[in-house]
Order: sequence, then structure tokens, then C-alpha cells
Amino acid sequence: LAFAVVDAENGASWKWFFRGLSQKIPDASDLVFKLVSRLGAAMLLNVYQVDRSEFEVKDETMKFVVELEKRHCTCNVFDIDKIPCIHAIAAAKHIKRDENRFVDASHLTETWAKAYAESIHPGGELSTSTYPENIDELSCPPPATKKKSGRPPTKRKRSVGEFGVPGSKSQSHKCSRYGTGGHKKITCQRPIG
Repeated sequence: LAFAVVDAENGASWKWFFRGLSQKIPDASDLVFKLVSRLGAAMLLNVYQVDRSEFEVKDETMKFVVELEKRHCTCNVFDIDKIPCIHAIAAAKHIKRDENRFVDASHLTETWAKAYAESIHPGGELSTSTYPENIDELSCPPPATKKKSGRPPTKRKRSVGEFGVPGSKSQSHKCSRYGTGGHKKITCQRPIG
């Protein structure tokens, strides 16, 4: 499956893209993104089944324990992302189970459709909005910051596109030991002598 938006990114090209995508991918409630990059890496791992749902997955240097039914791996990627890590994918493939079965429900199309099913209404006119009586008494102070240590700078820091002050010449570094330009005495690489 390959689509490309080659025209300028405008509304028409994106409509074309999503129309073609919706024709190729059916609207299924259990549609999830398949992690092809993780799938390729998972094929290189060695899997040893400890019991029905617990596995030891080894690569060249480390070993990880995967509990498929609990959706847990000692690498913690499975726990955080709620999507099978390469170790969990390798374990699922070892017992010939679909790795998408272990994806958390929050990543399913059905869940996202429910989240956005309700209408999102725009806000009203500000002049007709009502505010609490004590709105003027409420304060929003700036964030607390620590005073920086050391002497405060006396010169303004120049912006990225800003060059030297007009009419003045910038000074280049000059080694006081050898008189050559491009570096100072303190950073001189030449031997003393």
C-alpha cells in the first residue's frame, strides 16, 4: 500500500489521499498500526518459552522476560507505549499469535472514534460571556525563577541574523606568543620554545 501527496499540500490533495486510503483499508473496529520496524528487529531475537505466557527473549548481549497476558516486558517499552515491544512481538510470533492482539485498547480505531464522536462546539462571543464576580481579584503570578549566579551581563546578546555594529571592526583572535591569527595563547597548539 503506497500513496503519495506530490502536489502542494493543500486540501484537495489531502482529500484525495484519505479517499484512496479509506478505499484500501476497511473501516474495522480493531484496526491498529502495525509496527514494521519492530517486526523486523523481532525476527532476529532468540525466544525461549518458560511457561504458557512467559518467555525469555535474548539478543546478542541482553535477555528480557516477557509476560504476554500481563502485557509486560522487562525493557519497559511494552509497559509505557502499550504497544508490543520487539521482545513481545518475538514472543507472540514464537507461539504463532498475532502481536496486534496485545495492543492496548487506547490505540484501537474504535476507541479513537468514541473519543471524537461528540461534537466540539466553538466558543461564544466574548462580550456576551459571563465571568465570576471576583475575576479582578484573582491573580496569575509569573512562574517562580531563581536568580542566576554571577555578575549580570552588561552587553546585549545579538540575534542570529545580526552582525557587528556598523562602523566598528570586529577583532580576530591573535596568539600573543607567536603572533599568528585564528587562536589565542591559551588555546595555542604549537609547542612552547
